[in-house]
Amino acid sequence: RQGDRGDYLGATVQVIPHITDEIKRAITRLPENEPDLDVVITEIGGTVGDIESLPFLEAIRQFRLEHGPRNVCFIHVTLVPF
Repeated sequence: RQGDRGDYLGATVQVIPHITDEIKRAITRLPENEPDLDVVITEIGGTVGDIESLPFLEAIRQFRLEHGPRNVCFIHVTLVPF
C-alpha cells in the first residue's frame, strides 16, 4: 500500500525493514480497532524452509523482540502422518 501511495518517494522497497514493518502493522491493526480483545491468534502458514515465508518469520521474530516474550507465544504445528 505504501509503495502504491508513493510513500517511499521512488526509493527501493526492501524486505527488511519495509515489508516486515508492514506485516507487524497488520498484526497490531486488529487490536487497535477492537480494544476488548485479550488475545490475537495469527497464522503464518507455509513451510519454514520456503523462501516465500522468510519475511513473515522475520516479522514475527522482530514482533516478539519488540513486545517481549511474556506477550508473544509461538506454537509450531506439523503434520504427523500415521
